[in-house]
Amino acid sequence: MIASRYQIKRDLNTKWIKYVYPLREHPNRAPYFLGRSRTLKINAYIDGFNLYHSIDALKDNTLKWLNLRKLCELFLKEGDELNEVYYFSAPPTHLPTKMQRYEAYTKALQGAGVKAIFGSFKKKFAKCHICGARYATHEEKQTDINIAIRLLQDAFNDDFDKAFLVTADTDLVSTIKTIRQTYPHKSIILLTPPNRAKYSHELKQNATASLEIKAKHIRRALLPNEVNLNGEIVKIPAEYQRV
Repeated sequence: MIASRYQIKRDLNTKWIKYVYPLREHPNRAPYFLGRSRTLKINAYIDGFNLYHSIDALKDNTLKWLNLRKLCELFLKEGDELNEVYYFSAPPTHLPTKMQRYEAYTKALQGAGVKAIFGSFKKKFAKCHICGARYATHEEKQTDINIAIRLLQDAFNDDFDKAFLVTADTDLVSTIKTIRQTYPHKSIILLTPPNRAKYSHELKQNATASLEIKAKHIRRALLPNEVNLNGEIVKIPAEYQRV
């Protein structure tokens, strides 16, 4: 927006000085300057559990060794600058084999400049609908609330102009609504995981815009087989290796 309001103020020497103030829709908005376009700062917030299961449904394990920062870069527009990329997930401590792959992947992501924020799995008991027997299972907790808190906190701190939200979880609809109502100048761009757009109608309805992540995007954004994390070499799990 071009500044169009002027305030005249007298300085200590009684000389008139003209100050130009940009119109601002909200006090948390970073100012625009006359005659200069501003780079838009982008943060990405990735629902790891939601994205993982959509990739798992593609039946190609090599796609799971995914560089989330590089993936987000594929959706940048001219003038966008990718700032922080947050990966929200929970370590499957109850599944030792999966836990080994999970640890390798989260380390590789950190080596690629992605920040991981962890929730947890909680044990619970469910009832079989056929025989009525009770059995133990585990449920992921805290991911959606962690995403909501970080998004709201970053919006309040004016840490982004646009946010990429990678999810198909409709529990985040209220978070999108709150941010868009409170900070109308900020954009929430929904990036739906592969083949999940049809389940994301309410999310798309409330986001500023929506795009679909496809298998072709993932293939262009895979991590190398070895990633350096502060001198530690993190290797791709055998199950994810490309032949």
